Amino acid sequence: MSKVTDNDIKELKDLIISNQTLLETRLTGIEKGQADLKEQLTGIDKQLTVIETRLEDWKPSMDKIPDLAEKVGELKNWRQILIIALTALISSSITWGIRGGSLKP
Repeated sequence: MSKVTDNDIKELKDLIISNQTLLETRLTGIEKGQADLKEQLTGIDKQLTVIETRLEDWKPSMDKIPDLAEKVGELKNWRQILIIALTALISSSITWGIRGGSLKP
């Protein structure tokens, strides 16, 4: 059996201290990451609340869509084509306006 020298003990002590320091820095990084994640989740919750509010405002209009589709189905073919074309033109104009009027994808 070999003897344990003071140098061996010092090396082990230094190794333990360096590993402890490394673990502490990693834990600090994880804690900072958790704080950032909580902030991001709070922001997402706020955005979802806004979206839910908008959907509630639009709900009466969306409930009328099946009735309007049925009425369009009862019209003659040329009227259907005209209504579909106008709807496509209006919806694309609204989309273009919402996106800022740019032609970029």
